[in-house]
Amino acid sequence: MNNQNAATNDATAQAITAGAKSGEHEALLDVFLDDHAEWQRWRTWSDETTHAVHESLALRAELVHEPGAPDVRWRFAVYESPVGARLWHATAFSSTPTEVIGALLLSLATRAAEYPRMDNLTSDKALVEATLPLADSGWTPAAEAPGWVRWRSANDDFFLRHDTLADRGTDSPAAWVLSGRDRNRSRWTIVFSATAPPLALTAVTEALADCEARLRQHTTPRSLTHCQPQPPAPPAHGRRGR
Repeated sequence: MNNQNAATNDATAQAITAGAKSGEHEALLDVFLDDHAEWQRWRTWSDETTHAVHESLALRAELVHEPGAPDVRWRFAVYESPVGARLWHATAFSSTPTEVIGALLLSLATRAAEYPRMDNLTSDKALVEATLPLADSGWTPAAEAPGWVRWRSANDDFFLRHDTLADRGTDSPAAWVLSGRDRNRSRWTIVFSATAPPLALTAVTEALADCEARLRQHTTPRSLTHCQPQPPAPPAHGRRGR
């Protein structure tokens, strides 16, 4: 990795961290857009949502500003082209930690040129790649209903559930479900469609596994928003923020 790429990645990680420490999803989106000129801010006429859209028009993130407590907070989608079919999508609910969201945003930004061209991998390969960070952090898998695999953290507060029978030929929802508890012990969830690539899933599982491992090392409860996310590697060369 050359010095310019390293400097870009460091600045991006610092910006994402600043948003995460604030505990505000709006702040997270603001610093992300400030640091990535290739992503543009679009507001809806009702001003209820903000869309972050990559210059290719193939990668998009949507933030809902005032959701109800259990409602959708973020939506993500990747398309073949500006007018092509949707390849995969993800949805995050209100109390999903900003580390998890920041890791996904950072992955989309640093690998933006690759995402629309990724081939769908087999379910088995996707499962292995996506769960490596969990295995390294001591999470354990167990079969549930036929076709379902659930990975659990050591304290059982967090889990990843995967529907291995989901049709990867379609953009079926909620084939991957990652869930945990926030500082108030309320459960949050982020879900991915069956066609989500391992790269996106690994970014999210790595962020949560790193954070959960740090939490287990401390006897004093800490908010997930105080755990620093880890940037994906290697980063793709991109423009600096505005």
